[in-house]
Amino acid sequence: MNTPQRDQQVHLGGIPTTFRALGADTSGTLSVVEQLVAPGMLFWPHVHTDHDQVNIVLDGELGVRIGDMEWTAVAGETIAKPRLIPHTVWNAGTKPVRILEISAPATFEDYFLALSALGPDDDARTELQQRYGVTGVPGWAEDLQERYGVRL
Repeated sequence: MNTPQRDQQVHLGGIPTTFRALGADTSGTLSVVEQLVAPGMLFWPHVHTDHDQVNIVLDGELGVRIGDMEWTAVAGETIAKPRLIPHTVWNAGTKPVRILEISAPATFEDYFLALSALGPDDDARTELQQRYGVTGVPGWAEDLQERYGVRL
């Protein structure tokens, strides 16, 4: 597997993702990526078994669902996404939303890099998700798509 490089940009579906701080920079404790969420974009609703995450909204307004809580986060707001709690974010607005995502431990940067290299091969995607402890949340995508007009 390739190794992410600082300031390298990859695309996760329609989401440009730039590696800002790597595990090599933090003794493996965390990694930081910057992401640009286009208008109408919904992140795949999921849950992590091995990683905690924090998002910081840099620009724009971001829809957030974590467990049973749902709200709109604005620029400057911090969003905690603990492991084992289902979560997703989306952009129901008309302007791009820029966020930082901090993942601990840092191994999630490798997941992002590997995911960006995948084509439509569902078997490879499923194996990658299993390796990094990521599973989908049934029903959330359909509900959020209907209510906010967003798409995966």
